[in-house]
Amino acid sequence: MPSTKNGESQAHRDLKRLALLWAQTHGFRVAAAEVSLPNHRVRMDVAAYQPQRVREVRRDERTRQERRAWKTTVGFTAIFECKASATDFIRDARSMQATAERLKTLHKKKERAEQELKLHYPSIRNGDSLFQEYETLNFERPGYERYEKILGEIRQLSDRLHGNTKFDRLTKQGAANLFYVVAEPVVVRSHVLPCGWGLLERTGDELVLKVKPHWHEVPEEDRLAFLHRIALGATRAVNREHGASYVPEGVAAREMARALTAPR
Repeated sequence: MPSTKNGESQAHRDLKRLALLWAQTHGFRVAAAEVSLPNHRVRMDVAAYQPQRVREVRRDERTRQERRAWKTTVGFTAIFECKASATDFIRDARSMQATAERLKTLHKKKERAEQELKLHYPSIRNGDSLFQEYETLNFERPGYERYEKILGEIRQLSDRLHGNTKFDRLTKQGAANLFYVVAEPVVVRSHVLPCGWGLLERTGDELVLKVKPHWHEVPEEDRLAFLHRIALGATRAVNREHGASYVPEGVAAREMARALTAPR
């Protein structure tokens, strides 16, 4: 598989490009590749942010009338990890056959339970997309005991596959609201995905959503910090493109050093 100068395969680079395009097409208008999270000691293939606007009602005391206006609030965050080959994913996941087979069975049960929840609990919708097929759902919101039991076993087995990997660190430390694996066809089977991660599969020159991710609650200040990391990553990319190199001082220098040494 051909590689670029920094050792990255062209296939992996193509997946990052497609992830950037998919993110921006689906509302995550702020996005960058190779974004580091120093507190988590990882570097993300693609990080994205979706601005959020809510309608606010204000009362004009002079006219005694209500006025409706749009207010910008802290938006949503997403992480995309690209896998161009099965060996790349398996190395990260430490896959075990028996665990994978059990997960396959559990995921079928989980899908049946989710169909029931979608019918009886419309409140599970997060309202984070204009298009229903891309809207994420919070199936844990109703507190459905059977579903939670299935999900608990999936988490336990998923931890065997992905424990202490990059996938595991990102989800357990609440790095983003949404997580996606971006892969070539047949590289990643849905039942061995890290628990709660979505799957975007390459079809030709576009990505197709095969598995929706679960929603993860993240505090506002962490989402804002995430947006700042995207801005720093994008600034480094622009600097490289234009040859605008400089040596930062103080806190900026320490952050840049951590970003350059963060594991991928």
